[in-house]
Amino acid sequence: MEKNRLKVLLGDLMILVVAFIWGATNVVMRDALSDVTPLWFCGLRFLIASATVFLFFGRRAMRIPAQGKATSILTGSVFIMAYLVGAVALLYTTAGNQSFIISMSVVFVPVGVWVFTKKFPGWHIVLSVALCTAGMAGLVLDESFSVNYGDLLCFVSMLCVTAYILLVQKFVKDADPYALACWQAFGGMVLAVAAALVFEPLPTGIPLKGWLAIVYAGTIGFALTVVLQNVAQKYTTATHAAILLSTSSVFGSALGVLFIGEPMTMRIFLASALILAGVVAAEAIPALRKK
Repeated sequence: MEKNRLKVLLGDLMILVVAFIWGATNVVMRDALSDVTPLWFCGLRFLIASATVFLFFGRRAMRIPAQGKATSILTGSVFIMAYLVGAVALLYTTAGNQSFIISMSVVFVPVGVWVFTKKFPGWHIVLSVALCTAGMAGLVLDESFSVNYGDLLCFVSMLCVTAYILLVQKFVKDADPYALACWQAFGGMVLAVAAALVFEPLPTGIPLKGWLAIVYAGTIGFALTVVLQNVAQKYTTATHAAILLSTSSVFGSALGVLFIGEPMTMRIFLASALILAGVVAAEAIPALRKK
């Protein structure tokens, strides 16, 4: 039992590291998009990420069956859709807003589990959904009650993140997480490069700062996090993973304010507080009931 608890603790710690890197990467991307177009940023990023994970775990990736490769490529493509949409969204919204909106996967994941398993997640999840929805409305509606296009794209990105967490939970339990991470990165790379080739001109004259951001986002911001998350979700539930990943909103907002001068108005503060309250409700209420 103690050994299992240690595995869960280590899994949770890995997810928390992923959350911090996600929040930091949003800030890096927001700052770098003045140097390179968003789809090519993603295409180059995932080309580097795929090469990185295959460099370390390529032999393990080749040993898994064809079905495992196919499902991982599909899973990676879903995740990269979140990145592609999110990268475009950052042209119209802030890294802080994006992080908070994507954190709403914390309530959509248990709702997804409910839909697929027919098991009601509990009234605390209903409360959490209500709080997060109110908070998101505060973020995406401006003073004239119109929707910011970037925030709407962030919502689509959040749905893709939700689907990714559920798919990883479904396929990782009885598989090699390192091999799955390789094929997820490969599937994402193919989709990202294809989208960049179709919708944007070839990039020219990317400055050093842009390349540094691309390399960081590909190695630390994706290659490392996709491996950590796949390993961690062998030992924790999809709902728990989503709750911990939602803290990326806190990291992203704080780092955005500190390093690239993003605003923190009272409306954004209160809306963010509602989303955080929803996140806390999803986790704290069940914990209090067990005492």
